Amino acid sequence: MTSSISNIASSALKNAQLGIALTSQNVEGQSAVGYTRRRAELGTEKLLTSGVPNLGTGVSVAGFTRDWSAMLQQQRVSQAGVTAYHGAIVAGLTAVDAEVADPALALDTPANNFFASLATLARNPTDASALSAVKSQGTVLLAAAQHFQGSLALAQSDAKASVADGVAKLNAIGSELAMINKTLATTTSVIGTEPDPSTLDRRDALLMQAGSLVGGDLGVNADGLAYIFVSGQPLVNGVMAGELRATPKDSSPTSPLTLSMRFGTVGQESPPVEVALDPNSLQGSIGGQLKLASDPSMVLQPAGVADKRLTAFTDLFAAAAGQSAAGASELTVALAALGGFNAKNTRTAAETIELETALNLKLSNLATQTNSTDKTTGGNALQNGLLSAWRAFEGNVGAQVSIHQAAHSASAAVETRLTADFQSQSGVNLDEEAANLMRYQQSYSAASKLLQANNEMFSALIAVVGR
Repeated sequence: MTSSISNIASSALKNAQLGIALTSQNVEGQSAVGYTRRRAELGTEKLLTSGVPNLGTGVSVAGFTRDWSAMLQQQRVSQAGVTAYHGAIVAGLTAVDAEVADPALALDTPANNFFASLATLARNPTDASALSAVKSQGTVLLAAAQHFQGSLALAQSDAKASVADGVAKLNAIGSELAMINKTLATTTSVIGTEPDPSTLDRRDALLMQAGSLVGGDLGVNADGLAYIFVSGQPLVNGVMAGELRATPKDSSPTSPLTLSMRFGTVGQESPPVEVALDPNSLQGSIGGQLKLASDPSMVLQPAGVADKRLTAFTDLFAAAAGQSAAGASELTVALAALGGFNAKNTRTAAETIELETALNLKLSNLATQTNSTDKTTGGNALQNGLLSAWRAFEGNVGAQVSIHQAAHSASAAVETRLTADFQSQSGVNLDEEAANLMRYQQSYSAASKLLQANNEMFSALIAVVGR
């Protein structure tokens, strides 16, 4: 009897000690990203008596489990990709949107001033000061348009840099997940062996990071191994990891990025295999940044095709560099001549005279044309066409930012709810852990008293038997 009591008390004492340690680990881990609450699994101990197991000798910790929901985790990973995709586009266009909304940078005043100077020159075609004013106002107009061209180019440049950084992070995550998969496969192949909970926490944290970067098809298989597929190709599949690559299509600054997946390593017997991917299939921050990097002019091509309403505005980009497309309007041709004249700093005196003479002629012809009432080539038509194109640009920037802001907010709200649901099941609740700690302390105290009482009873029995 005393032996049975001793076994029960010792078992309870050991379990209480383990419970206190486990509670301390949960409390300490609750601030760590990706930590999942641990719970002890208790089992009834069996004592063999004459070869027959007898129950009721106490309980012991059979192992530890993670309070983890595979369904909620998968939903969180997928939702993170949607949120990050829209967030990346909003972040990339926010600066442009702020500039478009700034009245000091708007094209209205420069355009109106330029056409007003043309009207003055048309009334005074031989007035040198009127011609000089046209050149001055035209230069201001080109600079205003060039500012937004620079803003779009900067958005593209920043997006390309972000894509390169994101791809490097994703490849590093893929390599680490492949190693974790190898560890998990080795561990679970041994009967009775369970994976280290910290390894599983790390796996889940890496998948959340990957979801934010690329979204799409990623998660955990039934065997506990992580997988990531990008545009249908495996970045992580079992213990193998591919390499995602994003490279410029050509050497031009505005070149779109091409996406591919490479399998194998240079120097191996079999050469690496590279498979082209569809960049438009990606979610996550990399997907959003690819969209901006390949088409910083999402505002110029909101439906994937050039917005013809913007032609008069985008023509100013080329005109600032002294270029004009074939069939360009008289306005674009004259402004291109002005842009070319301003851009050419190194020239002889004779070249200056020749260029300026040609420029003066184009500007004078344009001034004469502004007196025309022609609905397509007259001054009002040219001015209204330019301002309409500017309005379309304003509208496209605002619309893209608003669309993606709304989508980001909606997705973030869903992600927040999923995270709250996941935390309620898998996260550490400090109130619950405090109650557990008190329960384990009471159990420890009760087991100690039982062990002490059993020892006293055993000592009394020994004393009686010894008389």
